[in-house]
Amino acid sequence: MSSFGSTILRFDTVSSTNDVARDLAASGKPEGLCVVAREQTAGRGRQGRSWSSPPGEGLYCSTIIRPGIKAAESAVITLAAAVAVAETLKLDFQVPVDIKWPNDILASGRKISGILVESAIEGGRLQYAVIGIGVNVAQRSFAGEIGETATSVSLETGRTLAPEDFLKPLLKRLGHWCAIGATQHMEVISRWEELSSYARDCAVRINAADGFKEGVTRGLTPQGALILELNNGETRAFVSGEVSLRRVDLAAQGGLTQPCY
Repeated sequence: MSSFGSTILRFDTVSSTNDVARDLAASGKPEGLCVVAREQTAGRGRQGRSWSSPPGEGLYCSTIIRPGIKAAESAVITLAAAVAVAETLKLDFQVPVDIKWPNDILASGRKISGILVESAIEGGRLQYAVIGIGVNVAQRSFAGEIGETATSVSLETGRTLAPEDFLKPLLKRLGHWCAIGATQHMEVISRWEELSSYARDCAVRINAADGFKEGVTRGLTPQGALILELNNGETRAFVSGEVSLRRVDLAAQGGLTQPCY
């Protein structure tokens, strides 16, 4: 996918870059086209959550891909995007990061990036997907409650950066991992597990459709679902659309004692 970033459309203000990229994808625009905005007025994340998008402080971009995979395999796109963002932060900007399943990128325990993948499916196959990525780059502070849960590249590194500084290395890594994900799902999953402390032996609580579940993570399935060994010994796989997840200290509750590493 060397075409990633060969066409970049820049906007001052949009509702969300995913909205623009999705319309372009539906009209037949090619894989690799990237939409970047200085500001989003209605940026959003997973499960309808809003994404703070102050002008000129974060990278807000969406990229079209056409991987030609089955709809049932589409979770690998989200995992590939998470790996790309995490590697860009870690290897290109020296920010120690973690991935909270499936695609929240954390630094110092705070959210530094979010990913939203939206796709079109026909006949059981993915026609296209839009990978929306928001990265907190230049923020020196965050207003209100978000200040307790968010961080930025500038805050983590002490460097003065512009959002565009992050775009080129990100697109390179995104193209690389999306290409691998189209044919070698397990390589993406293996790399995701390497980068995430949540992947294995981590005590978590999941808010699933049938209530709260607690247990210890045991990696991902080949389809990207999170495997959880529940307190009752049952093993169950959860898909990302079903749950919200948080780390817990089960030992303090007299439950399982395996630590998160």
